[in-house]
Amino acid sequence: MSKRGNGASGHFWLWTGETEFEGQLLSTTENQLTARVRGVGRWSPATGSPGTQIPRDLRERQRWLTRRIGFAQSPEILSGALLEIRVSAIQPCRNAQFEYVLAGTFSRVEDDHLEALSRLSSDEAMNYLQSHSSRPNVAGRLGIG
Repeated sequence: MSKRGNGASGHFWLWTGETEFEGQLLSTTENQLTARVRGVGRWSPATGSPGTQIPRDLRERQRWLTRRIGFAQSPEILSGALLEIRVSAIQPCRNAQFEYVLAGTFSRVEDDHLEALSRLSSDEAMNYLQSHSSRPNVAGRLGIG
């Protein structure tokens, strides 16, 4: 189930609750991925104020992203199943079409959670994902639950 980036990269989508990223999947292993991404929007709708900007400084962005669990999806991973993702590292991307290269771990959002998620608003879905994480002790480390 390994894919190495060789020009035929698959589409990748990530949502962290505050911002949305799209890009290309570069590689995957059983539960890890590398992708290059660009932000779809630079504003934070979760704050309710359109003037609040997502951190642009790389260190601040790294800290901001690694403290969140996000939703992700790619047709190349688990046949396009909805994923729970935890970003572990980012760096600037040399390809001008993208902002960052990110690495992280993922797990499948279990089917029994999909119906509940489909009935929630975006903010509620992110809170649900964080409190029902499939990863042990994630909710506790994030101060949730």
